[in-house]
Amino acid sequence: MSFPTIFDWLDYFSFLRGYSATWILLGTGVLIVLFLDWRLSLLALIVQYLVTSLLFFDLLIPQLAFIKLFVGMFVCLILYWTARQITYGRKVNLTGLPRPAKAENKLQIGSLSFPRVLAERSAAILGALLLVIVLEGGFSFSLPGLPPEMGYINRAILLLITLGTAAVITGRAPLPIGMGVLTFLSGFELYLAALDQTTRTLALLAALNFIVALAVSYITQRYYAHTAAAAANNG
Repeated sequence: MSFPTIFDWLDYFSFLRGYSATWILLGTGVLIVLFLDWRLSLLALIVQYLVTSLLFFDLLIPQLAFIKLFVGMFVCLILYWTARQITYGRKVNLTGLPRPAKAENKLQIGSLSFPRVLAERSAAILGALLLVIVLEGGFSFSLPGLPPEMGYINRAILLLITLGTAAVITGRAPLPIGMGVLTFLSGFELYLAALDQTTRTLALLAALNFIVALAVSYITQRYYAHTAAAAANNG
């Protein structure tokens, strides 16, 4: 009995490559920006790393692209244990959405009302998508150094960078901001992989992912420890 090779796995997931990957990245990016629930956004980040690693296979040798997937899964594991440690045995709002929603935190449109933060995040998503549409459709913009036949790589990079920026700008708590930074970093890495395939550069980017994940973990724990202490003093 033979075990599947890397190339066998690539064949299994071939339907997730090319322009199909860009639609998945769009969906995961939207979930990360909205950040309605940390579990859902973390799942979106896991899928994002999986799909992005498949795009890396078009730019790097399989062994290096596989390392990208390993790094992404380890980063998600760090964020998972951070969130579980904070929420274990207590109710903690990791989303940055105000609870309970007060009148001043709501946006009223006719008879409908929405949390203001959620409206801001939705507007940021629309702005990011509009920017990508204008760059690609209006100006036929292509990042320097990308092969002409890899238009899907160009679109994936633009989506990751714009949606990651939107998550950072609209984030109200360390965890959603951190996921935005990691999303932006995935787009930056994807572009850099098309320009520089040296092992040293890839190792530095992998280390940067770990540093960002550990920094997000530390800041998140400190932030909620301070919030809990302030609530206890006020109580």
